[in-house]
Amino acid sequence: MSVSIRDLSIAINSKPIVHGVDLDIADGERVGLVGSSGSGKSMIAKAVMGLLPPTARVEGSVELGGTQIVGASDNVIADLRGRYVGMVFQDPSAALNPVMTVAQQVGLPLYLHYDLTLAERLERVTRMLDKVGLREDVLCKYPHELSGGQRQRVGIATALVTSPRLIIADEPTTALDSITQRQIVDLLTSLVDDAKASMLFITHDFTVLSRVTTRCYVLDRGRIAEFGTTADVLADPKTDEGRRLVEAARALSLHAGNEGA
Repeated sequence: MSVSIRDLSIAINSKPIVHGVDLDIADGERVGLVGSSGSGKSMIAKAVMGLLPPTARVEGSVELGGTQIVGASDNVIADLRGRYVGMVFQDPSAALNPVMTVAQQVGLPLYLHYDLTLAERLERVTRMLDKVGLREDVLCKYPHELSGGQRQRVGIATALVTSPRLIIADEPTTALDSITQRQIVDLLTSLVDDAKASMLFITHDFTVLSRVTTRCYVLDRGRIAEFGTTADVLADPKTDEGRRLVEAARALSLHAGNEGA
């Protein structure tokens, strides 16, 4: 699913957060949005998902596959969300419902959007869990009974079980250790490619971004500071914010390399 954002501005409680952002994602493309904490990345993701708080004032345009999100009715957005657009959140412990089993959690989008029997939903849930590397024995478990990596795999399964055309991944590896982080990034990338879906991958870490995306946008204090292929921005950033993020990524890579030596 294509994404076309034009002149997007967001204010929360009259405080400007995002300023005149333009961003494009083509069908089947993996695009990154990178910026430091507080730069407005998550606000853009929430605008795309129709999840901004009631106090938000939004100007500009957000089109998903030609459907305008800004000003759309709750019914239009609810039909898109879950069926055509899935989201993987930063903290699976907060994103998953603590009183729902894994089977209930992953099966919920199917229950909401498709007329399937219980057996049909269970079959799709089991197949999706297998794709994310989880065995059937987790079906009846609750989030607190799983490791952080397992919880994020459940989050990915929940986002992808309806075969959406667009995946938004908002800092999906921040809460994980470096080894699990790499596993989750590679898993998510392969599943998105297998589904021929598009992805917006949001992070503050160029080390992660370079494994996932082909193009990226650098966000600085709510504005797009630069954009281009991820390789070009990583090799030769043109702005101060880009250079700060690249230097931080190189420092982390060097630290990880020394730990493994």
